[in-house]
Amino acid sequence: MNKAIIVGIDNYPDAPLYGCVNDANDVATCLSFPEFDFDCLLLLNSKATRGNIVRALSELAYGQEEGDTLVFYFAGHGAVLGQAGYLVTRDGQEFDLGISLSHLAQLMESASLKFRHVVTILDCCHSGAAFSWTASRPLQAGDIEREVPTVNESRCILAACRPEEEAQEEQAHGVFTTALTEALMGSAVNWDGEVSLLGVYEYVAGAVSAEIQTPVFKGDIAGTVVLGSGFPPREGRPIDKNELSRNLAKAHTLVDQYHYLQLTELSERNVRLKYGAKRCSDALVDLVRWFDDTEKALPDVKRNSDWQALVGRVREFRKNLADLSEGEETAFGRVVRHLGHGGYGHVWQLEGPDGKAYAMKVFHGNELDDEVKVRRFANGYHNMRKLKHPYIVRVHEMISAPFGFLMDAIPGDNLRKAYIDRSDPEAVIQLMIDICETVRHAHSLHVRHRDIKPENIIATYDAQTGRLQPYLTDFDLAYHETNRTVTTNIGVGGVINYAAPEQLFEPNAKTARSETVDVFSLAQLMFFVITGRDPSGENFTKNVETLTREVGSWIDDRAADALISLYREATAKDPGKRPENVGGFVSALRYAESIIQTASGTDAVPEEDLCRRIGHLYAGMNGYSASEGECRMNSRSGQVEIVTRLKSIITSGRAVLEIELSVTANIPVPSLTSGKAARQSINARLDRIVGRFPGVKRSAGNKGAYQVYLTVEEVTMDVSGVSRVAQVISDVVAGIEQW
Repeated sequence: MNKAIIVGIDNYPDAPLYGCVNDANDVATCLSFPEFDFDCLLLLNSKATRGNIVRALSELAYGQEEGDTLVFYFAGHGAVLGQAGYLVTRDGQEFDLGISLSHLAQLMESASLKFRHVVTILDCCHSGAAFSWTASRPLQAGDIEREVPTVNESRCILAACRPEEEAQEEQAHGVFTTALTEALMGSAVNWDGEVSLLGVYEYVAGAVSAEIQTPVFKGDIAGTVVLGSGFPPREGRPIDKNELSRNLAKAHTLVDQYHYLQLTELSERNVRLKYGAKRCSDALVDLVRWFDDTEKALPDVKRNSDWQALVGRVREFRKNLADLSEGEETAFGRVVRHLGHGGYGHVWQLEGPDGKAYAMKVFHGNELDDEVKVRRFANGYHNMRKLKHPYIVRVHEMISAPFGFLMDAIPGDNLRKAYIDRSDPEAVIQLMIDICETVRHAHSLHVRHRDIKPENIIATYDAQTGRLQPYLTDFDLAYHETNRTVTTNIGVGGVINYAAPEQLFEPNAKTARSETVDVFSLAQLMFFVITGRDPSGENFTKNVETLTREVGSWIDDRAADALISLYREATAKDPGKRPENVGGFVSALRYAESIIQTASGTDAVPEEDLCRRIGHLYAGMNGYSASEGECRMNSRSGQVEIVTRLKSIITSGRAVLEIELSVTANIPVPSLTSGKAARQSINARLDRIVGRFPGVKRSAGNKGAYQVYLTVEEVTMDVSGVSRVAQVISDVVAGIEQW
C-alpha cells in the first residue's frame, strides 16, 4: 500500500499565497491514479492545522499499518524562528509557527520503519507577501537540508530551491510543482514505463529555468524509488549537446516563420475570414506535429528550458486561432453559427466541403496552459471515439490548431431547452430509460461520463416512434479504466446540482470514478425530466417533497412510490448505498413503466398480450412488431435483434418464454466473426448475467456472427412478470454489446 499526505495552504491571514491549494490538488490527483496507486489524504487551508497534519503523520509513523512508499507533500509558507525551521500551518502564530522540521524529521524517521521508502517533497520556501512577524524569516532550502536528514533510498527529500533562493509562483501555480506534476503525468517516465523519484527530480531540474530556481534532491541517487509504473515506456534515445543545439535552432526558425505568417494572415478581419485563418491553421498543425514528433523521438529535449519556452510560443499561436467567427473558413469547413459553450470550449456549426452540417468543439484558448484540462478535453474526444453507439454523438477528427474536434451536428436542442411532454408519464420514463441505456453502454466499456446534466444531452423528435430521442455528448470529464495516460480530475464536479458529493468533496477517492457517480447524476436528471426544474444539490428532503407532488397525479401510486424510492436510493450520500450500476436504475424505471402501462388498473396480463407487453416495455411505442405469441424488436442501439416467443402455459397464470437474440450487421466488432474465442468470452459473460435470474437458461444459436437463446420459466402473467422479462432482455443485451 502506498500512502500520501498532501498539504496545501493559501489563505494565511497575514501573508496569503495563491498557488499552493492548486498545487496540492494537482499532486494528489496524479498520485491517486492507478499508475501510482496512492491512497491520498488531502489537507487544504482550514484543514491544514498543526494538529491535523501531525495526527495524520503520527498514525502512519506509529500505527500498525505498513506499506511500500509514503509521500509527504507540503505547499505553503516555511519560516525560521531562532535556529529552528518550521512548516507554517494554517493555525500558526508568531511564536508558534506550526510543525518544526526536527519534529517532521522524527516522524519521517519513525515512518521509515513501516514503509520501505519515505519521501518528503517541500514547496515551502515562498516569500509571499512576507509575514509581519519580526522574529522569523522565510525558510530556505539550506534549513531543510540541515534539519531533515536523508538515508539513501529509505528517506528522500525533494525541495523547491537552493538556499539563496525563494520558490516562485506563476499563474496560480508554483513553478516547482507545475514541473513536478508534468513529471508525474508521464514526462519523467523511463524506458521501462516507470516514474522514479530520481527521474522526477531530473525532469524538474531541467524543466525549471535556473534563472528562476533550482530544485535540490537528496536520497535516492540510484533511481530505486519507483513512484509509478504501467505507463507506456519512454521512446526515443538520449540527446547529445550537438543534436540538442540543432533542434533548438530549427525550432527557433520554424517558430519565427509562423510568427511572420500570422502577422500577414490574421491582422485584417476580411483576410482572416476568407483564407487567413485556414492557412495559419494548416501551417500551425504542421508546426505542432513537428514539435510532437521531435519530443517523441528525443524525449530528453522536453527537459530543456529553452525548448519549453519555444513550446510556450507555439501555445500562444494556438490561442490566437481559438476564437472563431461566423463566416471563417476552417480546416473542416465554413463557420455558420455559434451553437453554445461550456466549461471546456465553444461549439460551432460548420458547413463541410460536402455541404453537410457538422459541429466543431473548440477548446478555450486561454486555458491551453492548463495541461490537466487539455488532457481531459482530449480524453473526452478519445472516449467518444471508443463508444460506437447510435445515441452517443459521433466524433470524427481532432485538430491541434485550433485545438478541437469535429463531430456530427445533431438537429435539436439540449434537454434543458427541449419540449418534454410531462403530462405523459410513460413518455417521461421512456426518455429516462433511453438515456440510462446509453450510459449503460458506456459503462460496459468501462467509461464513466461524470458530467451528466441536461446541457450534455441533445434531444431530437423521432417521428417514427413519436418520442424524444436523446443523444449523449460532452465526455470531457470521462474517466476510462484502462487509460494508461493519466487522466486527472482536478476541479471535476460538473454542475453542482447534478454532481455526486464525492466528485465535489473527495475528487481523488476511487468512488469519484465509479459507476455510482453517474447513477447519482441520473437520479438528479430524472428529477429535472419529471419536474422541469433543477434539483437542489444539498436539500434532498426538499427534492423528494417536490418529486412526490409532481408524480402524485400519475395513474398508479405504485409507480410514483417506485420512482421516489429510486430517487432516494440513487442520491444517497454514501455511494455504497446507491444502486451499484445503471442496470439497477433501469430495472426500477422499467417496473414503474410496466405499472403505468396497465391502464386498466389491474395487474393481470392476458396470454395473447404477454409478448406485446414485453416489447412495449422494452422498446417503447412503435419500437416493436407483435403478433399473438411473438414479438420482434431491436435493442436500443440497433445492434441486437430480439424475438420473444410464448412457448407454453405451464400452470394457470405462469408461462415459459423463449428469447432469441442475434447480432446484427451494425455491430462494429470484427473479432466476433474471427473465431471461437470471442463467442466463448461473450457466453461466459452472459452466463454470469443469466445466473442472477432464477429460472433463466442460455443455449447457443448458429445464426450470423453471434446468436443466443434464452429460456425463461415461471413467468407470471402480470406486470411483475413483464418487468422481469424486460430486465432479463436489457441485461443480456448489455452483455452482448460489451465487446
